[in-house]
Amino acid sequence: MRHELTIGTQHFVYWIHHPAATKTIVMIHGFTGNHKGFQYIVPLLPDFRCIVLDLPGFGESSLPDRENWTIDAIARLANDFVHSLDLKEPPYIFGHSMGGLVVSSMLHQAPDLYDQRGVLLSPVPTAIRRNDSRRAGAILGALQYGLGYRLPKAGERVVKSKTIARIATKLIMTTTDRELRRAIHGHHFDNLDYISSIEFYSKLHHDINRRGSIDFASSLRKRELLLVLGADDNVAPLKEQEKFIAAIKPLVVEIIPGVGHLAHYEQPARVAHAIAQFLT
Repeated sequence: MRHELTIGTQHFVYWIHHPAATKTIVMIHGFTGNHKGFQYIVPLLPDFRCIVLDLPGFGESSLPDRENWTIDAIARLANDFVHSLDLKEPPYIFGHSMGGLVVSSMLHQAPDLYDQRGVLLSPVPTAIRRNDSRRAGAILGALQYGLGYRLPKAGERVVKSKTIARIATKLIMTTTDRELRRAIHGHHFDNLDYISSIEFYSKLHHDINRRGSIDFASSLRKRELLLVLGADDNVAPLKEQEKFIAAIKPLVVEIIPGVGHLAHYEQPARVAHAIAQFLT
């Protein structure tokens, strides 16, 4: 069910699934995504009340004030949202990709707001450095969004280009199922319609590339975390995840073979089972 909440100047839109469940998971999506990205996992978690938030500036939630165009500011606003829900018990928290980075900052800023256990799915592990396998993609993304807001008319066509979105999605998909590939492309095309501000995307994209969940290792080490990774992930590669694992020593690491960055689309049953087993 769709809900709305306004805190100060920030308007949040979120969805609650399985409202009768006694345990709650707050779910945080990745960059360019929104609540729809978890639609394959949510039905497989019937024992949990799933609160799926559109982060500020994404989906149907409003664009945050300009001073809040950073990962840490987005995390603070998300914490304000969770606090305003006035839940009876601290919820579990789950984040994918950029959402994992946001969750790491959320836990660092407000550790007592959440249950001791949490889940990170293919989080941004480390900042992108020279000679990093992710550097080429980061540069291309920076050019796309940078040109997007500097060239208002032509730039918008570049940022919202389905051709570019299709190429980018092909590079991170691993499934060979044609129907699923079409569905994933369709979801990513839909995300283009939700772009709130190209400049916001550009600024946040820059901040993501210079950060990593490893930055919050001192806080994350104090928690019981499940880390779910795709063995063939080229967005958050295992080589960088190994550094993150060594820094935080998660309670459980689940590596899914033959899957890349989109495990929640390509292997939702495997991901949901890992989450449910860990949290129960």
